[in-house]
Amino acid sequence: MAIEQITEAPGTTSKIPASVFMITLNEEKVIANSLASVATFAEVIIVDSGSTDRTIEIAEQFPNVTVSYNAWPGFSEQKAHAMSLCSYPWVFNLDADEIPTQEYIDEVRQLIAEDSHDALESNRTLIRWGQKPRNFSKNDRLIRFFRRECGHYEVRRVHESISITGSVKKTDATILHNENLSLSQRFTKSNRYSELKAQDKFDKNENASLASIILMFPISFLQVYLFKGHFLDGLEGFNTSMNAAFYTYMKYAKLREMHQRKKDGF
Repeated sequence: MAIEQITEAPGTTSKIPASVFMITLNEEKVIANSLASVATFAEVIIVDSGSTDRTIEIAEQFPNVTVSYNAWPGFSEQKAHAMSLCSYPWVFNLDADEIPTQEYIDEVRQLIAEDSHDALESNRTLIRWGQKPRNFSKNDRLIRFFRRECGHYEVRRVHESISITGSVKKTDATILHNENLSLSQRFTKSNRYSELKAQDKFDKNENASLASIILMFPISFLQVYLFKGHFLDGLEGFNTSMNAAFYTYMKYAKLREMHQRKKDGF
């Protein structure tokens, strides 16, 4: 099923008094659509960590965008830095491969106008090559729009999330996540993220037994492929399940390796 990516309807073109913040690195293939989708926001702050493609050139074509550079400190620290540059009390964190739907933007406008809550919890819908993958899994639930003074990022190398102090409004509106990565790119990303997650766990002195590592791959694969219903998506679903199992296995195998290297004095 194809997902329509909605733009603002006539009569809703007044600037939204909020800041969008985005961290980037070589996003030339996706960033134009993302920035176009938030053209009605008063401000968009982009913090780049050293793009070598046309990311910056494309971003600077949008009049509400301000671009700055910051050497890469990690996901949560980079997002916290970008948020600190925002001028408005309401902020919206958006990735370069994401697009808010019109329904989501309407919810943002309503929340600001009512001023009744401090954050908006919504769906994020995965779109791969223009289609929503077939499976039993529900959409991700996350908070991306919130009152700046009420949000902070916990220090994590990967899978960062915002912590909110205050009241949260829930909505079924969604942000579209356009993950148009090749299979090779997806496995490369999983390998990199597994390293970062393993380091986070190592810093907390977590470990993994040999038996659990051996069982991680088949259990993770079956959980995603069968119980989450990715078998409905044919070969693409099989690849997704293999990638998820690979990520989980590598995360704990690397964690155990880190402890072994520390024990051996490396």
